[in-house]
Amino acid sequence: MLIDVNCWMGFWPFQVFPRLSAARLAAHLAARGVSRAFVSPIESVLCPDPNAASRKLPGKLRAQPSLVPVPVLDPSLGNWRECLDEYAAAGLGRAVKIIPNYHRYELDAPCVEELVRALAGRPARLLMIQMRLEDERHQYPLMKVPGVPADAIIAFAKRHPHLRVLCLGPYPGEAERLVGETDNVWIDIAFLEYANTLKHFLRKMPCDRMLFGSHTPFLYTRAAVMKIERAEIPRKDLLAIASGNALRLLG
Repeated sequence: MLIDVNCWMGFWPFQVFPRLSAARLAAHLAARGVSRAFVSPIESVLCPDPNAASRKLPGKLRAQPSLVPVPVLDPSLGNWRECLDEYAAAGLGRAVKIIPNYHRYELDAPCVEELVRALAGRPARLLMIQMRLEDERHQYPLMKVPGVPADAIIAFAKRHPHLRVLCLGPYPGEAERLVGETDNVWIDIAFLEYANTLKHFLRKMPCDRMLFGSHTPFLYTRAAVMKIERAEIPRKDLLAIASGNALRLLG
């Protein structure tokens, strides 16, 4: 079983993606062995208020039980508490995602501290931080957006040791630091690339802090799946990365 913790659906103006409806996305993932995927709306990245896209997502995915909606929240906006209440009422209690670099705030901003305090009293199990949408080398020349700095995430995680943080899209060096310098940060493997990827990175970090993520459609789903299929690692470690860690973090 494969559980994908880093998946998107929607329109992105800087790449040509297949127009995937929820049904087509579910079929696309299933054909590649993914049995469940946590999905966010791409439009929430550039929309002035990401809630405009996030609030529509549950309805779009309702007929596809393999696709689990993950709303994107911008705590720098004045309506974030109402959005959080709305997500909870809609049953979106597993996780909430933030994108600090595109939404232009720092992780030590007061609004982020307030969000962490609010999450402590709610059923959300996990805070997802999207570190990047695209490899910076491939970004549109007039819109260069650096990834969320690993240093900032490490400091944030240490300030909030009881908060579980899943970092999506770290580069290899960032992933090693995030796992090695914290106790409460997990990472996905979408941007981890090496010959025999999982075997290589298991020399540098424990399997229980790594989760399968494809970053579909920004990256090829099949490429992420092949990291699992071709992995020369113990089966228990493979199962943990493929699905076990996601089950423990997200239920």
